[in-house]
Amino acid sequence: MSLMEELKNLYRVDGQVRALRSRVDSAQRYLDAQSRELGALTDRKAELEQRRRQLQATIANYEVETKAIDERLEKLRGELNSAENNKQYTTVLSELNTAKEQRSLVEDQILAEMEQLESVGADLETLDGQIVERSKVRDVASTQLQQRQADVGERLSELEVERDAAAAAIPPSELATFDELTHIHDGEAMAVVEEISRRNREYNCGACQMQIPFEQVSLLMNDTGALICCASCHRILIMAEETRGALAKK
Repeated sequence: MSLMEELKNLYRVDGQVRALRSRVDSAQRYLDAQSRELGALTDRKAELEQRRRQLQATIANYEVETKAIDERLEKLRGELNSAENNKQYTTVLSELNTAKEQRSLVEDQILAEMEQLESVGADLETLDGQIVERSKVRDVASTQLQQRQADVGERLSELEVERDAAAAAIPPSELATFDELTHIHDGEAMAVVEEISRRNREYNCGACQMQIPFEQVSLLMNDTGALICCASCHRILIMAEETRGALAKK
């Protein structure tokens, strides 16, 4: 086969390989997205659980503080009852009132912390539900990926062997150009020449629609063995047999 025929064969096989890979890749991307979502939910749950533990510890500390204040209040009440003079009574009463205010403040702090604890608990409950649902979706995505890998695995392996053989038949420099264009244009390394007006010798690149000089069309007709690329998108130009036949008859 000529170089152009070899390139066309590689282009055909490469397209089939990419089509099968895309089926697996799309399933993999979907699974990865679901895994990231699940991971984010799990991380958020861990943060909330840590926050809940902190709130519980804070409330426990306040309760210890409250118990200590209660013990202080009990002692002050005893001292108040046993006060021997007005000065002592006034001093103890002042301490008692201060302790009561302190206890009231601690109770307010406990209530505030408990409200936050209740809110965190509600958020955790919601997250648990979301994690369960997202886990189901992730598991379905994993099953779909495994199924697609099983469906296309054997055929994909065959095509990859065929592609390697097709690539081996092309000279290194031309193969490098093809691979580079394949990477740039997401597999569309080649473009068919479109005939706009045979009389006026007007031809376009079938990919970017830019006009192709007729000199390049003539080179394609003669199949010189050199790569002819679009000056605009740089894709390798190929000519459909119908167009080639029509020009040959002209």
